[in-house]
Amino acid sequence: MTAHTITSENYGEAQDAIRDILLLYVDMAESYSGFGHATDVNVRFDPLKFVDAELITPTGYAPLVDITLLRTGSAIAILCALYDEWCEFEAVVGRRFKEAIQSGRLGLVPDVDLVAREALQRGEMRLEDMWFDEAVEPIYQRHVVGYFERLSKMHRQKGGDGFIAK
Repeated sequence: MTAHTITSENYGEAQDAIRDILLLYVDMAESYSGFGHATDVNVRFDPLKFVDAELITPTGYAPLVDITLLRTGSAIAILCALYDEWCEFEAVVGRRFKEAIQSGRLGLVPDVDLVAREALQRGEMRLEDMWFDEAVEPIYQRHVVGYFERLSKMHRQKGGDGFIAK
């Protein structure tokens, strides 16, 4: 499958996806301090469309969207769906994401890809088996908490209109 290409003509859809990703990240932080049941309930975009998307930035312009956030958030949304399957059925079958995971489409976010693949291989997992909880914790810390930490360290430069991380 060819990766979706984001251009100046269609980037609004990617911006909408980023809004959903930010809502997902906030819900994960506020509701569970990590992955939890039904955290993907507000994901209205198709994460498969953006998990390996390409961005074409017109010459002389800033990037139209944060492609790293878009790809990572899409991969995390897929992992949330797998986690939700586990919470509800004590099994991970991948439903609509299995083919994408097995074909390597989450490969741009290697830690998510690795855990998604392992969850599919494990299939049935009792809720008492803490493997999945333990496997997603570093992903939550690195990507979700890390995103908010980077934001918290952004400060406006004196005399300029740019921002720097402190």
